[in-house]
Amino acid sequence: MEHYLIPRKPALAFAGLLLALVFVNMTGIVSADRIVGVIPVFCPFEAATGIPCPGCGMTRAILSLMAGNFGAAAVYNPFCFFLLFMVIASIAPARLQKQVPARIARLLPYCYMFILVLVIAFWIFDRLLPHWGI
Repeated sequence: MEHYLIPRKPALAFAGLLLALVFVNMTGIVSADRIVGVIPVFCPFEAATGIPCPGCGMTRAILSLMAGNFGAAAVYNPFCFFLLFMVIASIAPARLQKQVPARIARLLPYCYMFILVLVIAFWIFDRLLPHWGI
């Protein structure tokens, strides 16, 4: 099928990191809620322009998802759910990807474009316009 946006190797690395963090959170070694405030956040786009980028808050959103705090994840960046879906779809075995019906496979690029339009609209209305005081 090959209709995923994340190449397989980086998706596997990201999924491995997520699983490791979920394991650490579940064992109680370090709580994901504590990690949220400790990880330094640096956005080159925001540093250069002073405006948060469309991906700002994604790290905190993913960490909140791992802690089971879905509301906080949606507040940080609501597209973390889509990113998680994309990672899962990208690491799925090829035999499962081939089982996707052809009609759905043809619609996937349009779904991706729709999500991209939503991300840009979210960025404009939630981050850009309030920054300009509009």
